[in-house]
Amino acid sequence: MGQRHVVPGGGGGGWKVVGAATGSTESSTNTQADAIDEARRQLENSDGGEILIHGIDGSVRDRRTVQSG
Repeated sequence: MGQRHVVPGGGGGGWKVVGAATGSTESSTNTQADAIDEARRQLENSDGGEILIHGIDGSVRDRRTVQSG
């Protein structure tokens, strides 16, 4: 099972989906909602896992479990 972090995009704005295992950006979106949807799709297409949703301050504000699709 994987894990994805939805984090603020930094100086460029927007939001990023970051893989926990690699620490690399897997996708970038304009809104947090779009980033959450993208993280969900990625996990559904693999073995499922957990999305950690960070706020603008970087702290985790929510966690969601995703089953594989």
